[in-house]
Amino acid sequence: MKNRWFHPPELHSPAPGTERSVGWLELFYDLIYVATIIQLGNALSSHVGVLGFLAFAGLFAPVWLLWTGFTFYSNRFVVNDFLHRAIVFLQMFAVGGMAVYIPEVIDGDTRGFALCYAFARYCIVGLYVRSLLQTPASREFSKHRVLVFSAEATIWLISAFLPSPWVYVCWALGLGIALSIPLSRHSRDLSLRYPPDVLHMSERYGLLIIIVLGESFVKVLTSVYEATPTPQTVSMAALVLIITCSLWWIYFDDVAGSRIKAKRAASFVWIYTHLPLTMAITATGVAVKKIVFLDPFIPAPDKYRWLVCVTLAMVFLFVGIIDAVTERRQSDLSDRTRVNSRIASAFVVMLLAPTGAFLPTWVFVLGLVGLCVGQVVFDLMAAPLEADEEMAKHDAQGAVGFGDQSLAEKTDEKTRRMVASDAILRGTPNELRRDMYFYFMEGSWWRLMLSLLAMYVFVNFIFAALFMLEPGSVDGVETLAEAFFFSVQTMSTIGYGVMSPLTQYGHVLVTIEAALGLLGVALATGLMFAKAARPSAAILFSDVVVVTRHNGIDTLMIRAGNARGNDVVDAAVTVAVLKSEVSPEGHEMRKLYDLQLRRSRQPIFILSWTIIHEIDENSPLYGIDWDNLDDHLATMIITMTGHDGTYGQTTYARQQYFAEDFRVGHRFVDILSDMDDGRLLVDYTRFHSTEPDPAFGGSA
Repeated sequence: MKNRWFHPPELHSPAPGTERSVGWLELFYDLIYVATIIQLGNALSSHVGVLGFLAFAGLFAPVWLLWTGFTFYSNRFVVNDFLHRAIVFLQMFAVGGMAVYIPEVIDGDTRGFALCYAFARYCIVGLYVRSLLQTPASREFSKHRVLVFSAEATIWLISAFLPSPWVYVCWALGLGIALSIPLSRHSRDLSLRYPPDVLHMSERYGLLIIIVLGESFVKVLTSVYEATPTPQTVSMAALVLIITCSLWWIYFDDVAGSRIKAKRAASFVWIYTHLPLTMAITATGVAVKKIVFLDPFIPAPDKYRWLVCVTLAMVFLFVGIIDAVTERRQSDLSDRTRVNSRIASAFVVMLLAPTGAFLPTWVFVLGLVGLCVGQVVFDLMAAPLEADEEMAKHDAQGAVGFGDQSLAEKTDEKTRRMVASDAILRGTPNELRRDMYFYFMEGSWWRLMLSLLAMYVFVNFIFAALFMLEPGSVDGVETLAEAFFFSVQTMSTIGYGVMSPLTQYGHVLVTIEAALGLLGVALATGLMFAKAARPSAAILFSDVVVVTRHNGIDTLMIRAGNARGNDVVDAAVTVAVLKSEVSPEGHEMRKLYDLQLRRSRQPIFILSWTIIHEIDENSPLYGIDWDNLDDHLATMIITMTGHDGTYGQTTYARQQYFAEDFRVGHRFVDILSDMDDGRLLVDYTRFHSTEPDPAFGGSA
């Protein structure tokens, strides 16, 4: 057992099948950053503007880098003795000091903040010095971190005694050193030799995102309570908190559930993009708190409008960057589509900033909420299946296997009966996933119609916002609603003549929108025509397969019918069985056999067709034990193709049968009869019915 007073750090190496959870000390350590991030948010709240945002970003970066530095250490080393805890507590006090000195930095006094940062970084240096001395396996890695972090901490220490212009130069130099660590070749080689635990790292960054999202909730709810709640403030608070909930949904269903691609620098992009992403989420929380107390019936002030739009656009943009280096396993659409949707949303959010000057605050906020909720809906449409937690764990750790349990032991009878089309495809290459055309063609009409309607409204709103960027560019347009309806007229080429472009800017936008409208109508028409003209097979197969005697030979029969009764020309059918066999070496495998049919083609298939296979000495089913069919036959698959005379295209149908679908010693009930007027009657109410066949002797 380890000594609680003292034990050397152990180098943690991630391996398949191992899982390291976040420790209690790490969770306690994160609490000091709650206070620090709140102080950063308060500083931004008191100085809303370009300079205030730059100061907020400049102070947020060192705080985040300190957190990341400790997180990387705790990711690679396992230690929990008295000395380790004491050093961590000292660093927490230093971070708390940074939080205290944040307002003074805004006022121009930087010494206290610089000294606290230098001390906090020296604490991390102390952790690496300890691993350098006591953990020989990590000596080269620890030595590199000691040298780099010592240089950075020393620069910050020196900056505390320099005059104002030079202190910021030292801070920039120190931050540059910390940010450039993964860029050096030596550092990358060390990361390959001492790889981080990706699953643990993803959990740590997710916890930090929860902290900043929770801080937004706390700020809004506390402010509403302290200001005496009114129906207006409560309603606005509910709307802005929907934005916070949407950001949680986007991150933890997208970023946190995706696998980092095996590309150069992908992991570093994933990690360091979290710096501006976390900063943007924090600033968004500050912005939505400000909006809660604005008059909802007049336009919001410019500085608050721009703050919420810029920060929210940054969130979408940086989530898109992370999407570009990650791969979502259970997505129906390619990762490129995810990236494009984030970038498009960031662009539209930025358009709302100037457009909001013509909108009441509640409409402006409702637009932001709609964009955020739209991202959630898009996420659900792109990935309707729940992520496989076990697959995510093994992806993160680089695992390739799932144990030695056989498939038969893992599945029950209901699972074995699942047809191939119901299979869940996991881990398919990104470039082979469904594109938008396939997505709409495979989906329902509701999916296509609602998607086209949403895109139509979305594009018209974008152009309406663009028209409003230059007031007076269109004659008769003064509000965003009028600009939207003018965009509708332009896109659909209605042109009633009341509104018309006046300026060069307006004419250019009208030209672009008219061209996009023509292309959009062509694409939408093509999609709808292709979907409407897509042939749907009306081929009906019997629910059961019968094995009976016919012409003195044991025979397998399947009944097929053309439920539509139209011309299906040159119909062809194939039947295959999948049998379980054991090789002479004892290897169990499944082998596919084609069944020879008495007739495999029909020149015209209009009514019904009994597909017949004779079980003779050449049949794969000859000598099979029908009483124990489960042990020999896995499944039987029948496919039929033909030229549909109504659609003028090739159509196909298929059916799959299992052992319990066989009726041995039965025959199909006749469904053909003559009516009194001489016409032929096909009775589909008896299509699946069978009856015992007394002629069957069971010789098969």
